[in-house]
Amino acid sequence: MRATSNDFVVEEDHDDSASEAESAGESSAGSYSEDESVQSEASEDHPAARGGKTAILASDPANEAFFAGGNVARLSDNDQTVDANEYEKAMSDELPVVSKTLDYEEAQAGWKESAVTDNNGEYIPFWSSRKQFLSNIEFLGPGMGLYFRMLRNFALYFFLMSIPVGCVIAHYMYLYYNPDSDLDDESMDALARVTTGVTASTSQDDTIGGWDVRRVMLAVVGLDALSMLCFLIMVAHLKRKQEEYVEKNDDAVTSLPDYSVWVWGIPTDATEGEVKEHFSQYGEIWDCVVVKDIGKVMGARITRANLINTLITMKIQCSGRKNKGYKIDKQQKAIAKQKEKIIKQTKKIDDKLQEGFTSVCAFITYNNPESRANCVDEYASPGWSCCPNEKLKLRGEHVLKVKPAPEASDLIWENVLRPNFATKAMRKATSMLMIFILLIAAIGVIVYAKDTLSKSPPAVSCPNTVYDATTNPAPMLNCKAIWDLASEDAINNATSETRRSVDMFISNVKDYEKCGDFIVKADWARPMDSSAYGAYTAPATGSAWDGGFLPNSQADECAALTCKQCYCTTVVSLANLGDLMNAYFDSGAADKAFCKPIFDQIFQEASVMVGTIAMTTITNMVLMNSAAFFSAFERHKTLSATEAMAATYTFGALIVNQMIVPIIIYSFIEFLEGFPVLFQGTFSDFEAEWYNKVMVMIMGTAVTNIIAFPLGAAAPNIVAWVKRKLTGCMAHSQKVLNEMYQPADFSLAKRYGQALCALYYTIILSACAPPLLVAAFFLFIIVFFVDKMILLKFSKRPPMYDHKLNEMFLNMAPFAAWFHLAIATWAFGYYEIPSYTIGLPSIAGTGIDANAVSSQSANADDSNVDYTGAPAQFDFMARLKRLNALVPFLFFVVLTVSLFLAKLVDKLLKPICGAIFGNKGPEKIDEVPPFDQLIMPGQVGYEDPVPEGELNNKLSGLRSYRIEDNPKYAKLFPEVIGGESGRRETPAKAPKTQNMA
Repeated sequence: MRATSNDFVVEEDHDDSASEAESAGESSAGSYSEDESVQSEASEDHPAARGGKTAILASDPANEAFFAGGNVARLSDNDQTVDANEYEKAMSDELPVVSKTLDYEEAQAGWKESAVTDNNGEYIPFWSSRKQFLSNIEFLGPGMGLYFRMLRNFALYFFLMSIPVGCVIAHYMYLYYNPDSDLDDESMDALARVTTGVTASTSQDDTIGGWDVRRVMLAVVGLDALSMLCFLIMVAHLKRKQEEYVEKNDDAVTSLPDYSVWVWGIPTDATEGEVKEHFSQYGEIWDCVVVKDIGKVMGARITRANLINTLITMKIQCSGRKNKGYKIDKQQKAIAKQKEKIIKQTKKIDDKLQEGFTSVCAFITYNNPESRANCVDEYASPGWSCCPNEKLKLRGEHVLKVKPAPEASDLIWENVLRPNFATKAMRKATSMLMIFILLIAAIGVIVYAKDTLSKSPPAVSCPNTVYDATTNPAPMLNCKAIWDLASEDAINNATSETRRSVDMFISNVKDYEKCGDFIVKADWARPMDSSAYGAYTAPATGSAWDGGFLPNSQADECAALTCKQCYCTTVVSLANLGDLMNAYFDSGAADKAFCKPIFDQIFQEASVMVGTIAMTTITNMVLMNSAAFFSAFERHKTLSATEAMAATYTFGALIVNQMIVPIIIYSFIEFLEGFPVLFQGTFSDFEAEWYNKVMVMIMGTAVTNIIAFPLGAAAPNIVAWVKRKLTGCMAHSQKVLNEMYQPADFSLAKRYGQALCALYYTIILSACAPPLLVAAFFLFIIVFFVDKMILLKFSKRPPMYDHKLNEMFLNMAPFAAWFHLAIATWAFGYYEIPSYTIGLPSIAGTGIDANAVSSQSANADDSNVDYTGAPAQFDFMARLKRLNALVPFLFFVVLTVSLFLAKLVDKLLKPICGAIFGNKGPEKIDEVPPFDQLIMPGQVGYEDPVPEGELNNKLSGLRSYRIEDNPKYAKLFPEVIGGESGRRETPAKAPKTQNMA
């Protein structure tokens, strides 16, 4: 049931040679003759091919001798030559004959032909061993093997680091859960209880086994530094292994880049003849291709291809309705409109063809790899950039830039144009602006969450507000002595005077954030004299507020808020969700409404936190999909460059959205006060409440990513599979069924961006939240197996990825450790975390400031009183006097010198030395046979194994840099334009296992 190119009939017995009219972008896009030269100059040798006046059609029997002579390679990939009659058939009024029988075997065979299979054309089993799996995908190029090795290696690292991290988490949990702990549900959120914030909240002096907390924290700091050292050693090891792996794979594969160079700077009227003559001084040239600026017409051709493919689908649907006896007047009108679009698009192509083409760049393919190396070395010679050698100039005046050529299949021909820096900058700026606009949505969500959570009472340890003769004989705030809510059963007694008094105090709290000034390490810090309240009577309901029993201070109002919060959360346990829900709904009654504001705030905080995590995850998905679009929008010349930029955008957008935005929104920097939106938050340091709000949000998103990242990659494949199972039997034509059985693309760009984002937020913040390392282990191992399944079960053969994406990943990884050490210095140096000090027996920032407490009576209005004893926000020396901060700081200094000195040498000194002494050492000469001794894909002997000890004489990938030899683009051209004479004959059919990228 395939629409054939000969009779345009959808029938059960199909013709394999009629594949070009069946898929978007691969239809008979230009199935008729046009005045167009593809990328080659006119020559006296082949006037028909060069003149552009007569199209050379593969389907014309008169041209058979021309093709057989070897002057032009016949386009072949399941007979992808273009039939000149297809355009007329598609544009005619004739409707295809539709058969009622669907050939599932044909559809499944098409799937298998495109899917990932081994060298024998068989599916690779999912449950094969890791070693066997990595061996089976070697033919997909080094990039694919390096990706799965990266996932495996980092999963192993995070697993090994999770073992000592378990000890750190046990220490934090002991501080929270031990019987003598001064922390409770109200002071620390669930996820925050396994973070470093626990040590900033508690006043306990010892931990498991009675060990000094300061000693244990020093061990935690040392363990953290050791984990970063291991991380850097592993990254260096992986870089070395990558070089060995790439070298091994490069020697095992023979391809066009082993013989070719890419030349830029040629004049606009350069011809293949003169370019070939100029570069023949380095050796025998097998092929010379001068690329024209056909990119300006390629977009129009691709659009026309899609329009024609849509037209074919519309005619098939119309024929099906006609067979069922339905009216087709509406469908015929739509078909007529579609034809008008195609005619208009064709005219656009004709108009652009009339403008002519200019030369852009050139590809030189030498017969011997030594010649290629000589050419590259000559143009990289000392002084070439500043004082060019005259013999290296084309026509004696044009300075050329020569670099190794990419894979032919890596080229995006529509983007191979002369450099226009203004256009390039505009596209880059537009991409970054649009990504920033998308990030604004994420910023808005975080700002809303911050404003909502800022209205909640500050966290306080309720046990420390209760008098106990043994454990707490002198509480700073004794709630029962001032407001004895429990004795009056305030939650149920609407007539309670204490309940009325507390509500009146709370209604006059001016700023919830300011109440945090009276709380240190989750403990109430300002002494509250219960006798002062005993002589005080609250104003009658409806009367003006008199300022309370401390009229010049907000301390009494904030104390009432704290006591109410502790009372309500004591009556109902926050750990029991059922009891909390019952109390919440019961509090709707008027007589039980006392605790409703507290319960409302608890549920609001929880819903805002969950909603923020969900919105961050959704925004992550949107940003990942947008990154690929904007990378393509920038029109890079190669697929590798496009993928690398997509990976960079994905990483940048995700890390900003998931980690940087929450930190800068919640942070408060004193000297930036008044700055719009950013740095106007609640927290000026990594205080206990910062862990409750910011770290819980980041950790929640990290846990969500364990499911979201692999599910986001698998979801389209699962949906397509379900659609095939449920609706395949209802396909109205074989064409639709075949399209259902098209495997999906497997892109590494998005996957590397995700992995790098996960690596960064895990490594950078692991000092604050050790469980991130455990979450990263699960993420990397799950992604490994999910991506393995997607590649083997749902994906088409991917392009021949090189090692560049993995190289980018490993080059950026050490900077995660650099940021980690900076954050660790700041976090571990926080004044409320127990630490040994250097030079002084004690320093500012070891808990409540005794001087501030003793001066309270003299400053009853609390003006200029700081109960925390905290150093200035950017008092670095106060932090470095703490041994907890000094250890990571010293490591940070060493790493800074190592990383940035290396970058300075690489980015600044190396180019200067290159201009004087040459850019690099001698170009590597690949151990491959001469090009004229290679066996092309499809020729006799190509499937035979290479004898041991002999060079690989089988060409992998495409056979030349001519656009007509690229199956992806050849289908867009109705004419097949030849090249220079002397090109060898190539077979008419490529093997199915050939990866044509």
